[in-house]
Amino acid sequence: MSDRSDESVAGFEMLKKLGARWAVLAAMTADMSRKGIKVSYDIIEELKTARIKISSGCFSPCEVSCGLSKVEGQIFAQCHLLGDEDFKNWSDLLAEAAQGKLGYERIRGISALVPVKSDCEFLKCICSGSQ
Repeated sequence: MSDRSDESVAGFEMLKKLGARWAVLAAMTADMSRKGIKVSYDIIEELKTARIKISSGCFSPCEVSCGLSKVEGQIFAQCHLLGDEDFKNWSDLLAEAAQGKLGYERIRGISALVPVKSDCEFLKCICSGSQ
């Protein structure tokens, strides 16, 4: 394999990890919303953008990771509102995703990630005037 090909494979593997990381952050955001914890519009928009970047495969893993890190920082700033047990569960899932241990089959088996795998409805437009 050429160096360029090796680089492409590594980039694809990184995007898979980022996709799992996105799934956990998106589900965590949905969970926080369901529990009455205010999730900023910026977080929702950054998650939408990250999903598009991951799906397209046309963005560097570094760029996608930067966006997800921004979301992660904003979400984790509010994690004290979740409680210790929920925070630990989400942190553990996020760590699994970052290590590449959270594949599609595992995501399908985690009930907290159901909103993400089904239709991502919680990411619908929330601007005034839309339904």
